[in-house]
Order: sequence, then structure tokens, then C-alpha cells
Amino acid sequence: MNHAVTVKVRYGETDKMGIVYHPNYLAYFELGRTEFMRASGFPYREIEAEGVYLVVVEAACIYKGRARYDDELRVVTRLTDVRHTTLRFDYDIENVTDGGRLITQGHTVLAGVTDKMKVVRLPDRLTSTARGCIMAAPVPDVRSKS
Repeated sequence: MNHAVTVKVRYGETDKMGIVYHPNYLAYFELGRTEFMRASGFPYREIEAEGVYLVVVEAACIYKGRARYDDELRVVTRLTDVRHTTLRFDYDIENVTDGGRLITQGHTVLAGVTDKMKVVRLPDRLTSTARGCIMAAPVPDVRSKS
């Protein structure tokens, strides 16, 4: 399952040159992941109500282009791996304002933990549903960079 959400770049997300400041792409990943979970029927609050918290244990981001203030971005999120204690999400961020150009790719791995930060198995209901949402890792982008 792919899930896409759009977001407008806010002024406060940019640097002095008017370009999105690089750590903000991780916040866009979080937005995509949160909306993916909600659309899949597993909003974070429901998982937390079962005593399991999802924490980011790995994050990677590859910058291929840029976005500026007021650009519209499309965050595409895919669930690509489900294990007993972790979930992996892959992301593409496209600049809709710039014709849909791919500007960022990345992934995060989240682990299930207790409120004491002890790693625990993810709820069975979550892992069984999540496995039905798994997408293969994306084919590397071959679009022109011009």
C-alpha cells in the first residue's frame, strides 16, 4: 500500500536562503508515516493504548533536490518490512510545484517499546494487518535530474 499526503512548505521550515532546512524532511517523513498508520486503521493512540510505543531507531535521508517556501510537497509512504518488534517505512518526497520532481528519499525503522523503553513485540493485530500493507522497496529513481 502506498499512501500520499501533501504539505505546503511553511516559512519557518526554511533557512536563510529560503530552502527547506534539511532536518525538516524527517518531520515530513513523520507526517507521512502518521497518516499511513491512520489510513491503515492503526492510529498511534490505539497502539499506545495497548502499552506499546513506536520509536524511531534508524533514519536515513537522501537529498536529490530542493524545495522552497510555499512549494507543495507530496510525501509518499510505503511500509516495506514488518518484524516481531520493528516496522520499516520508505519515503519519497516530490515537489509538486516543480512538476513532481523527486527531491528526497529515505526510510525509518521503528521499534515497539514499553513506557520504560524496553523492546517488546508489536501487537499481533498490528503485525498481521501491516504484513498485508507491505510494498517492495522502491526501484531506484532513474528520472532525469534536469
